Amino acid sequence: MDSPQSWLRAEAERQIAGARIVAHDGTAIFCPDGSAHYKGIWVRDFCYMVEGCPAAIPSHEIRAACRYLLAGQRDDGALPDRTEPDGTHRYVVLSAAGDQPPTDNPQFMVKLVWEDWRAAGCLRFFDEARPRLLAALESLPRDPETGLIWVDPAAPHSSYGFTDCIGKTGLELFSSLLLVEALAKFAEMEEASGRPSDARAARDEAGRVRRSIETFWSPADGLYLAASEACRQPDVWGSAYAVWIGAPPPAIEAAICRALTENMAGIVKRGQVRHLAEPQHWQNLLADIKPGTYQNGAYWGTASGWVAAAIAQADAPRADAMLRDLVADYRAGGVWECVNDGYEKCREYVASATLPLQHFARHDRWRLPPSP
Repeated sequence: MDSPQSWLRAEAERQIAGARIVAHDGTAIFCPDGSAHYKGIWVRDFCYMVEGCPAAIPSHEIRAACRYLLAGQRDDGALPDRTEPDGTHRYVVLSAAGDQPPTDNPQFMVKLVWEDWRAAGCLRFFDEARPRLLAALESLPRDPETGLIWVDPAAPHSSYGFTDCIGKTGLELFSSLLLVEALAKFAEMEEASGRPSDARAARDEAGRVRRSIETFWSPADGLYLAASEACRQPDVWGSAYAVWIGAPPPAIEAAICRALTENMAGIVKRGQVRHLAEPQHWQNLLADIKPGTYQNGAYWGTASGWVAAAIAQADAPRADAMLRDLVADYRAGGVWECVNDGYEKCREYVASATLPLQHFARHDRWRLPPSP
């Protein structure tokens, strides 16, 4: 029998091929799933395909799909959350989720351009996209003191797209982590392009935001909190992602790994991961989501690789067993966006297959330099 890793890679490649459609202008775009549930290309989902299974999409198609999204950049720098096959750009997730774009699209676009540079070995696309990337990053709502992403409590709206129906307000963790990552990757590309002063400025800003992440630390929970005001709750995904990119100082990283390992029973089911540990549900919603479903208590494969990588630092056999459970569940019942007992949503969801592959390729992945 093929290994879990080889099966998952083949499945990810199959799903990416199934999600590929041709837009009105002939551009190949990639939907989040191959079951025609989500129609169009989302910035974050496309990024998760590319960074999870980069060899499955040719470089010229990555660049063309990025241009298809960048064509919708607004005068204020904001990027579309998604672009539909007919070329319509959509900036807001849904009317109930506020009138501002999610706070993660610029970071994901930087990550996509960085992935293209690493795959193609050429900075031409970065040089082309650079003015748009700078404008997009500038459009993000940020707290001036800390540099962290800020969602105005008086005007709640979507933040990180995989919690776009959740009303986190104040300082927001996950999009801030993505900002640290994006600024550091932007600095790498600036340096490689021969702009050392611009690289230093981006690197310094990444360091400022990274240090501010400690604002979210909750020693009592051993995890970072999702936000500073509404939904001030221990964030499983965000804490694991912080470890994944190497953002926390060593003592906090070790505490997160222990907390996730000790609480696996309330976090992991069938190898998939809840946003919050049982029995919690989000305190503030932007849409009506029943407890135990979708972003309010279902279990997702999207975060499985990040969580397994953190657990592996404390208990490697349990992390291995978790990923084997994940692949076994996929093989038995298909790859879904999220699941729970008696509940499944959106079959053929590509990020559920592509992102856990990163765990197996850990030695090739990018991480922030060690904390000073």
